[in-house]
Amino acid sequence: MKRGSLLAGVFALFVLATACAPNVDLSKALTLTDVLSGYYDEGVKDGKTRLPPSITFRLHNASDETIGPVQITVAFWQDGGDGEWNSVLLQGIGKDGLKPGATTEPLVARNPNAYTPEGGRQDLFTNSVYKDVTAKVFAGQAGNIMKLGEYKLDRIILPHLK
Repeated sequence: MKRGSLLAGVFALFVLATACAPNVDLSKALTLTDVLSGYYDEGVKDGKTRLPPSITFRLHNASDETIGPVQITVAFWQDGGDGEWNSVLLQGIGKDGLKPGATTEPLVARNPNAYTPEGGRQDLFTNSVYKDVTAKVFAGQAGNIMKLGEYKLDRIILPHLK
């Protein structure tokens, strides 16, 4: 009798885990919209202008199922670099999920690393240390990670927001 109860309990856990497992291909179900990229003007810190690479976007649920929760990773890569420069983790979709056809509020990822041009912000793109940056956006859910997009950042200075 005990063995039957144990097997029934294991079976119930298996059914529950299977029912909660995501069956949505996030790379097809989620699209990035309203993408804005550039270099955010953080102002002057320690006597130097700080301009971290930045990307802002919304997630749109293009599927016919509620999706969530989803964690977003934005990896920043410098052109010619031999690996990832740095990355940022964001809560893309909370536990309540994103309904079909719905779009999230804007998500902002700013690289903790920043350019600090000697001559100031106006010299960023002509500075010899400047390299273009690409942001690679990934979605993760229940251990599955899928690429949503890759964006070469625009060569613009994004104004400081208060």
